Amino acid sequence: MRSVGIVGGGQLGRMLIQAGIDLDLHVKVLDAKPDSPCAGIAHEFVVGSVREAESIESFAEGVEILTIELEDVSVEGLLRAAAKGVEVYPAPQVLSVIQDKGRQRAWYASQGFPSPRFQLWMPGETVEIPFPLIQKAFQGGYDGKGVQRAPSAERLWQKPSLLEEEISIYKELSVIVARSKQGEVRAFPVVESVFHPEAHVVEFLRVPAEIPSHVEKEAREIAMQMAVSLNIIGLLAVEFFYSTSGQLYVNEAAPRPHNTGHITIKACWTSQFEQHWRALLGLPLGETRLHSYGALLNILGPVEKSGKVRFPKLTEWLEVPGVSVHLYGKRFSKPFRKLGHIIILAESPQELLQRVGQVRSNLSIEIVPFEMDETFS
Repeated sequence: MRSVGIVGGGQLGRMLIQAGIDLDLHVKVLDAKPDSPCAGIAHEFVVGSVREAESIESFAEGVEILTIELEDVSVEGLLRAAAKGVEVYPAPQVLSVIQDKGRQRAWYASQGFPSPRFQLWMPGETVEIPFPLIQKAFQGGYDGKGVQRAPSAERLWQKPSLLEEEISIYKELSVIVARSKQGEVRAFPVVESVFHPEAHVVEFLRVPAEIPSHVEKEAREIAMQMAVSLNIIGLLAVEFFYSTSGQLYVNEAAPRPHNTGHITIKACWTSQFEQHWRALLGLPLGETRLHSYGALLNILGPVEKSGKVRFPKLTEWLEVPGVSVHLYGKRFSKPFRKLGHIIILAESPQELLQRVGQVRSNLSIEIVPFEMDETFS
């Protein structure tokens, strides 16, 4: 049994544990929240900050392989673990590029990957991108946070930011690609994402994406080239804008499992989580082809309520053929919090849309108010 560590204890870590069990891995998890989704199922669960170098350095003792399930972690801590002989994936140097949106965008441009026009901007500098534009804080943004559409200079946040031209988006796409220790690279099919208009989190996914075959090929090739250029070992999720003029632009990338890859759990021969472990362990990468048409609905906390969560419609969801439900073990809900997802499979696009409609008509959860002494994570 090999010992592996995951920095971060959210739902991505939870699903990594589930895949790791099949490979007889001993999984140790670090997270600041004692009731995080990984807490009940990890072989070892350590409460500590993922943003503190000392915490990660101490956590990595006795671990052969260390990986992450979120980007907002201490790169210095990962470097210290690597200096002590722990295999760290992705490499800390890769994470230092990805963590900073400005550095990430500049790297894409240096490598020739198609990107929107951009500016690395400091407050007080002249804005060179025409308004309206998209402003992204260099650090800390996630699931729509730290990103805004700025119609004028007066609406800009006064913080160091990446400014991008506003693209007329036809569709948002993503590709999950894996690269192994041996240099083997495989990409999953392109996934089409629909985002919640208020929260900017993924609300609905489908695969295969409804795009021309040459766009599918281009997106997969760019994602694989990016993984090779970064010299990454493990997963890389690459998000794209497909514009109304037919252009493909790289939006962002994440060197870890990704929400848009959850659909691979049921729709592909190999899931993104199993593929990640295969890559890190030096095993042959699995087959990435689809065997069904697939869709995914995220179960999001309602915008108007916070509290303890229940799923009274679980029976109705599971009555629909081709449906599987994945709950993240989060005891409490807050607005737009990802509480789980529902994967729907079918043998044809028409059948898939029909089943999606059946599930959507019952896509509701029950929120029970907090007791006075309760808090939620």
